[in-house]
Amino acid sequence: MPKKLTLNLITPEKQLISDLQVDMVILPALLGEMGILPGHVKTIVQLGMGSLRYKKDGKEEAFAALGGFVEVLNDVVNVFAESASLADEIDEEAEKQKIKAAKASLSNKDADIDFELAEMEIKQAIARMKVKKRQM
Repeated sequence: MPKKLTLNLITPEKQLISDLQVDMVILPALLGEMGILPGHVKTIVQLGMGSLRYKKDGKEEAFAALGGFVEVLNDVVNVFAESASLADEIDEEAEKQKIKAAKASLSNKDADIDFELAEMEIKQAIARMKVKKRQM
């Protein structure tokens, strides 16, 4: 029997995946995509924004992961994400509205707005939309 990875995906709100046996994990590390297979070296890596995918029995499932970190140790992949959404749960229209609202607040020069927060909201909405479109 081929060796498997154990995947755990935890956000501040809840544990989305617990002890799931998978063949491979592909994650959005801060400096680019990273693939993890059984036997991977011990690693701690900062999680960027993008598609966190796993493969199990020839099928691929995707989440939009938005920041956090990942620990790989003894074929266990623990993902501690600031936020994560299953691709099927992402509402593309709602994400478009978030982008529109953030862009509108950025264009309002007189308002007392947090530019970094507005830009982060745009980046997060775009990341979620990319994951949703990839699953279509």
